[in-house]
Amino acid sequence: MGIRSRIFLVVFFLLTSSIGVAYIIAERDLTRAFELQIVNELEKQAGLLVASTNNINSYKDIIEADAVADSLGEAANSRVTFILGNGNVVGDSSLDASQIRSLDNHGNRVEVIEALKTGSGWVSRYSNTLEQDLLYFAVRDNNKNNPNIIRISVPLNYLENATGTLQVSVVLLFVVVFIVSVFASAVAANYLYSNIEELANAATTIAEGDYIKNNLEALPIQRVDEFGTVARSISQISENLKSQIKMIAKQRDQFGLVLDDLGEGILVTNQLGEFVYNNEQSLIILNIESLEKKNINNLEIPAINYLFNRVTNKKRADIEFEIELEDKTTRWVLGSMNQSKTTGEYILVVHDITQLRQLNSMRRDFISNLSHELRTPVSVIMANSETLLDGALESEKDAKVFAKAILHNSQRLSSMVSDLIDLSRIEYGDLKLNIKNIDFNDFMEAFLISMKSVAKKKSIELNYNPNHTGLMNADTQALERIMNNLLDNAYKYSEEGSLVEISTLDQGKMIKVMVNDSGVGVSTKDQEHIFDRFYRTASARASDKKGSGLGLAIVKNLINSLNGEVGILSKEPSGSTFWFTIPKSTEI
Repeated sequence: MGIRSRIFLVVFFLLTSSIGVAYIIAERDLTRAFELQIVNELEKQAGLLVASTNNINSYKDIIEADAVADSLGEAANSRVTFILGNGNVVGDSSLDASQIRSLDNHGNRVEVIEALKTGSGWVSRYSNTLEQDLLYFAVRDNNKNNPNIIRISVPLNYLENATGTLQVSVVLLFVVVFIVSVFASAVAANYLYSNIEELANAATTIAEGDYIKNNLEALPIQRVDEFGTVARSISQISENLKSQIKMIAKQRDQFGLVLDDLGEGILVTNQLGEFVYNNEQSLIILNIESLEKKNINNLEIPAINYLFNRVTNKKRADIEFEIELEDKTTRWVLGSMNQSKTTGEYILVVHDITQLRQLNSMRRDFISNLSHELRTPVSVIMANSETLLDGALESEKDAKVFAKAILHNSQRLSSMVSDLIDLSRIEYGDLKLNIKNIDFNDFMEAFLISMKSVAKKKSIELNYNPNHTGLMNADTQALERIMNNLLDNAYKYSEEGSLVEISTLDQGKMIKVMVNDSGVGVSTKDQEHIFDRFYRTASARASDKKGSGLGLAIVKNLINSLNGEVGILSKEPSGSTFWFTIPKSTEI
């Protein structure tokens, strides 16, 4: 056997051996490494889905469950499937509700069985429904009595493409070996060996998961021979893998953005209580600047420490607690914490329930006040009606007294109901306003004609002192209602012979209107609630002055609808100044 033959055989053997080994390593390790990498990403996504998803059993039907699955699948850029504990599928982001009803029971799926048994499970297989290879990751939810499964899956097409490209590269490499082995000498053999070594090192680098090493960048991809083809193939494999990793990272970032946009705060700690993730909303709700290098133990929020200790023993805990803000106000927070059965990490979800508490309190106060305000005129009407029926009708004089009382309280009741209806229309945006340019001085000139006559009847002096320029954007009827209610309030609590003064002030983009009286004033405590519906000050309740407590609430809501502000300046017993602002007209 000649030297050329030996060189050919040696080169051929070395080349095929190197490429064969590299191919086996790349195909085995790369595929496995990528599967595990994807599994880890899916595990994190699935854990967050469990934390942010309601109990699957709570959804009223497949349509609702499928809608939630569709929303989560779109956010995670993956296929999301809801599977009940009995194996029935109730939601799938890749199928509509009609298709879901025809699906086979999934109770025999490997990943489902494993998730129900251990908390999580994964497997790669061909999907007959989508007609492609998928990697499935299933996780059990936190419903202990009737556990369900949330499954997330992604396609594996890119792995198949990478393997096919590697196989083509090997075939091309053998062609190169054959051509070079025929015409090469010992020098050619060394040359072949060096190039084969370069390609083998590149393949090994990919198998190790490193796609940016110098030996990858130095591949002869510009060459036009077979080595260039192989180099470009290996380089393309590297680029494809980098793209897939970037895609996964992008999906992770997108999921993070979804979490950031949630109204709830989400925090994740390791088993030592060290924070490993939090969205922006969590910092806002807990009134914290940063959680970097912080632990639950040094967070200085006792309620969260309590949750952490409870979860360690009971796997889930909830608590309501207060956060004191810089302005001395209180924020109410609902905290819910559980521990991942797969990773052991602690997931804390915090909700700002301050508004909910306030609404509940307002609802209770509203019902109580409404009942109280309605009870009085109704009781008077009933009592006088019974008196009339018991014989007072026989006396014309007595009958007129009782009838007047019935009429007065009926009118009071009607006015209260009318105010309630108007207030509700304003609050819910049903009141249509005709916003236009209004000269407040012209408005007051006409308005004061009627109001001065009322003031004269009550022996009250009414003055108007304008000090502004320009037009305001307002609704004439709304403005008239505002001024009527404010002046009625001023008349009611001013003594005979006192002064009620209306003045204006130019504040740049706004016109400020002030109504000043010399009445008994409003205490600091009462000022906080003076614009609440049905609220009456202690002095008003103690006096014989009638009122529903709705007038100022209507004023506040009307001014808000006009994009203005309202307030009060008062100090017992030296009178009060009610003020409001209305935007100026921008037209010249």
